[in-house]
Amino acid sequence: MAGSQVRQVQNDLAGLSLSTNGDAKVSSIEVVDKTKSDFHVYNVYYYKEKIRTTVTHKASVVDQWIASVYNDFRHKLSNLVVGLDIEWSRIRDNSERNKVAILQLCLSRRCLIFQISCCDNIPKSLHEFLNNNEFIFAGVGIDSDAYKLWGDHRLNVSITEELGGLAAFKLSKTVGEYREGRLCKAGLKVLAKDVLNLELPKPEGILLSNWNIPFLSDYQVEYACLDALVSYKLAIDLMSRANPVHTDEPKKPCEDYLLETEQEDFEMVNESKTDGTKSDSGCTQKPRDNTPKKGSPAGEGWSWKSLFRK
Repeated sequence: MAGSQVRQVQNDLAGLSLSTNGDAKVSSIEVVDKTKSDFHVYNVYYYKEKIRTTVTHKASVVDQWIASVYNDFRHKLSNLVVGLDIEWSRIRDNSERNKVAILQLCLSRRCLIFQISCCDNIPKSLHEFLNNNEFIFAGVGIDSDAYKLWGDHRLNVSITEELGGLAAFKLSKTVGEYREGRLCKAGLKVLAKDVLNLELPKPEGILLSNWNIPFLSDYQVEYACLDALVSYKLAIDLMSRANPVHTDEPKKPCEDYLLETEQEDFEMVNESKTDGTKSDSGCTQKPRDNTPKKGSPAGEGWSWKSLFRK
């Protein structure tokens, strides 16, 4: 995209709204504190639910946010569910994808938006948080996001849950419907509507905006927060649902699609390495321990991917 087009996209952000149904606005944002140089705080509202959102490029602020999660959820850390999403600038001057610029993490009513592209350094606490085998990071295209985070920033996401596949499994009433796997390829907006009956505003102008800028617009903050929030809400909803009666059927509805997607991501990450070799430590997802765990959000430490591991 040419420079003039880039500026036009950025200028158009001022006139964008995240409304989806005319005047029926489902989300909004208010500034809580923009006086600090190292972080800004907002309240993002989604169907009247308030999400305290912290935006930062400082490692020390990330340390504090993660410490607050460990403290506030100290009795619920086993199988803690976190919504995860990333953003990067689709605007580019060559054939290579731009590096991940933004990492969003959401759980309960709090969200962190970490500006990796502008950060002073990536804190050890974030590496440990994402690599914690007790946490489940949920999202749409989550494995692809995890590969990008590893390839771009050497951040390893240890345990992931793909919401499309989880929805396809949990909501299917018959084996045939499950094998069709329509929801496997569904985006976040479709899943929000089909599973939660919620509208998710996703204006293309904001998606295509410049995520590498040091000061994100309010609309960008709202957009980024909602993606991680809805990922979290979908994970909690789907994991709490009973397994369908065809649980034990040895069928593979989405396996081909998943393998194809993961192979593409492997190739993308490997091509980005200067030595052209595969990494031994961060690109592959560690298998989930499917042993039932007390306090699991799903009730039994369950993963739909376990059906594929025969």
